[in-house]
Amino acid sequence: MSNPGLVTLIGSGEVSAGMVKVHRQLLEELGASTPRPVFLETPAGFELGVEAIAGRFQEYFRNSLGLDLRLARFRRRDDPPAEQALALASLAEADYIIAGPGSPTYAIEQLRGTPILATMLQRWHDGAQLVFASAATIALGLHALPVYEIYKVGRDLYWAEGLNLLGGDRIELAIVPHWDNAEGGTHDTRACFMGMERFARLQALLPPQAVVLGVDEHTAISLDLAGGAATVRGKGGVSVLRGSDIDRFETGSRFSLDALRAGQTESPSDFTEVSADPSAEPAHAIGRAAARIGAGDLRSGLRLAAEGAPPEVAAVLLQAAATAQDSRASDDELAPLLELLIQTRAGLRERGEWALADGLRDRLLAIGFELRDAPEGTVWIRRTA
Repeated sequence: MSNPGLVTLIGSGEVSAGMVKVHRQLLEELGASTPRPVFLETPAGFELGVEAIAGRFQEYFRNSLGLDLRLARFRRRDDPPAEQALALASLAEADYIIAGPGSPTYAIEQLRGTPILATMLQRWHDGAQLVFASAATIALGLHALPVYEIYKVGRDLYWAEGLNLLGGDRIELAIVPHWDNAEGGTHDTRACFMGMERFARLQALLPPQAVVLGVDEHTAISLDLAGGAATVRGKGGVSVLRGSDIDRFETGSRFSLDALRAGQTESPSDFTEVSADPSAEPAHAIGRAAARIGAGDLRSGLRLAAEGAPPEVAAVLLQAAATAQDSRASDDELAPLLELLIQTRAGLRERGEWALADGLRDRLLAIGFELRDAPEGTVWIRRTA
């Protein structure tokens, strides 16, 4: 089994000039000749300016890193299936998945138990890097700070249940970006705008085994589960709080992940896929399916998708898998599946995802089906040897 990729948490400034070096380092460590970065819109999916946010990320990647940044436009869990399919297609081929501004609790509510999250995690399991910044970092811990609810709305202090990305490695984190924020001027806005006095009360609400990871602004920490180590990059440092104990690691530091395990000194376990919620297993099956289809294995992907589908849908997916496997299938039997793929390709092209659209066309050609674009629409023909 392949090792999971790096998980990099950025305190803020993820698309600033000062973070270009960090992104370049991460992309170099990825080892891909042509990286395939994707921006996940979900944390900011509720904002009216979400398209402008995505555009800013694309411009940054294009101008500062020389890369085309694709979009995974999953904004809420009731998005139309066709739009979710496009987001799945983008994530299934990604090897550098980035998310940033928005609301942590919104991101958690929209992502939990979805094929979108499962696909992202599967890509990570297979070696893709996750690069989450500011609000998005909070969602990845087990204990998530509801920033807007407390700082803007005035709710009583509490912690929300996060996505617990690292729960399978016995790390129970509360991730707090903007750790050294100083925007308040006349009042303390450290610890992600909470202020240290209020954050001390928040920390007291955490269970004893929980560890707080505070990430300074314009600073990143990369977690390497396979190597059992963390590396601090960028401008500042990170603070690790275990009860009343505080450890500080400045940029350039490399330390064992044991520092993030309260009261635990044993070596980190091998990575295993963990689902704290059994009801999420169908989504994991769909996520594996999307990743497999993205890698070009249509038959296997359809079978995996059937594992996570209702019986009546599973039957159709298994029929499609069998049809894809059987080169003797008639054109009438193939037509519904090919028409669905043509519609998916059209949607990709409408959204400017030209590489994905071309990849889908090329894979169909490789298994004997040619797509021809005409003024009246796209048609398919069976190619004979």
